[in-house]
Amino acid sequence: MAMTMSEIPTRDQIAIEDTWDLTTMYASDADWTEAAEAMPSLIEKAASYEGRLGDGVEVVTEALAALNELEERLSMLIVYASLRRDEDTANPDANARYQQAVALAIGAGQALAFVQPELLALPAEKFNELASADALASYRHMFDNLDRQRAHVRSQEVEEVLAQMGEVTRTASEAFSQLDNADLEYGDVQDEHGNTVALTKGRYGLLMESQDRDVRRAAHASMMDAYLRHGHTISSLYSGSVRKDVTIARIRGYESSRSEALFDDNVPDAVYDTLIDVVRDASPVLRRYLDLRKQALDLDQLEVYDLRVPLAPESTRHYDYREAVEIVLRGVRALGDEYVNDLRTGFESRWVDVHETKGKRSGAYSWGAYGAPPVILMNWNGTLSDVFTLAHEAGHAMHSFYSNRAQPFHLAGYPIFLAEIASTVNEVLLTWDLLAQDEAKDPVQRFALLNRFADTFHGTVITQTMFAEFEQRAHAMAEEGVPVTLDGLNELFGELQKTYLPGVNIDDLAKIRWSRIPHFYRAYYVYQYATGMSSAINIARAVRDEGEPAQKRYLEMLAAGGSDYPMNILRRAGVDLTDRQPLEVAVQEFESTIAEMEKLASEGVLKEAARLA
Repeated sequence: MAMTMSEIPTRDQIAIEDTWDLTTMYASDADWTEAAEAMPSLIEKAASYEGRLGDGVEVVTEALAALNELEERLSMLIVYASLRRDEDTANPDANARYQQAVALAIGAGQALAFVQPELLALPAEKFNELASADALASYRHMFDNLDRQRAHVRSQEVEEVLAQMGEVTRTASEAFSQLDNADLEYGDVQDEHGNTVALTKGRYGLLMESQDRDVRRAAHASMMDAYLRHGHTISSLYSGSVRKDVTIARIRGYESSRSEALFDDNVPDAVYDTLIDVVRDASPVLRRYLDLRKQALDLDQLEVYDLRVPLAPESTRHYDYREAVEIVLRGVRALGDEYVNDLRTGFESRWVDVHETKGKRSGAYSWGAYGAPPVILMNWNGTLSDVFTLAHEAGHAMHSFYSNRAQPFHLAGYPIFLAEIASTVNEVLLTWDLLAQDEAKDPVQRFALLNRFADTFHGTVITQTMFAEFEQRAHAMAEEGVPVTLDGLNELFGELQKTYLPGVNIDDLAKIRWSRIPHFYRAYYVYQYATGMSSAINIARAVRDEGEPAQKRYLEMLAAGGSDYPMNILRRAGVDLTDRQPLEVAVQEFESTIAEMEKLASEGVLKEAARLA
């Protein structure tokens, strides 16, 4: 039975060792307030260098030091305020602190907007003098990155206009968000027990895992019908977002909107193309995966609403949090003693806020501020999924821990391109470790673990690559002067699903599924999920098979933070995504998982799984 709100404990009922320790940031809320009150003077100090960045190395050194001090302290303010708010989202004091932090951040951003444009406006001789100065050696990557952007920076007047247009260019994304999160109504459906359920996006995800196909079918039809009814509006919003991307790329002189999106991380277009090529070439193993799903569900025809239901019941065992900590530490031991010992120390030092409490933010994440240990938010229910989530978030936390320890503030932040690798390495290693345990000798439990990995790979690598190709081709339509319309987008997404979901029926409700993906309004973002998991599989295999040399490369990658372009950092860790080979290795891991699932199916595991479901 679901726990009622009155049964959910309040924060003061939780043992302190099961809460995160935010005193590493501020000893008290009063100390936070004191730090916030000091912010205006720090902003004023950093802003005083406006118009002076051409005055030589000494002045620029002072200016960047003042800027970093401001940003570091501001980051601590924002993170602490956000974490305290997430402890109890109804707490008015916490919400007030958060709003104050946001206001300070906005003020700082406006006051310091001069830095990059002013540096780029310097004559080449002065710019190069700064870039090569010994006193600014730790900023060489920043200067190199700025210099790359020079060809795409317009006149000061044009840059000011583009900055002022920032509010306008968010219109499509914000309008879709309001429609998607506030205005759309999805109707009611009946669950497998005959209960009427008001459909929401969260409940839709749960219903897609129902063993009752009629429930899945009804939930899918009700959900997709809402988007279908608003299809012309949503296609118009997405078309506006696409045309915005294309227009800005042209103004800045990029070859395409995709080239602009990949430019910040210095990722070659070839990485994107190679990903699509390799995943498309994996069609035979995709068909085997989907055929196995059809066999397990005893279906004549797969529909898109059959793709998320588990094929075997996972263990109903309840995992105590501290038991899960030991399972995670055992799972990542291939990363070496240093990693395991540092992570254990983190767990013992109250990095994790464990339990659900009244008003606490839902879900899970890892976050932190430079100068303090990372923290992890959990809402522990004791499921195997919670164990995997803990491993995932611990990967993010350790990435931040090693990066912050090794790098100065301005080089510690790592890009999204690398972020999901660290978390997924832990999940892959945990999967392999669980498969090696006695519990996995049970054929149904083994099949369930393999199914979890296969479904994760499909959702993260295959589906996100399909999304990436959809984005590329939708933008190409606009770049070629082809109208981006509802019919055109539906036809495109339908065609892609036939390629990436071979043998699955693609009807009108399936074709409209593109319209509910919010990430499409942040163009060319989703491909990083696919490259991230592919890279993680390669790294996990290396640390498993090579041992210490691969461990050393991986820890150096985590410690590199944002000190170099992500492709260079990843290449030093042993993964070169300009080559097909790492992506093919990832597909091979998927194929070997499917092969073992097929073998277990041939031995009768599906009948036992169906009996237990």
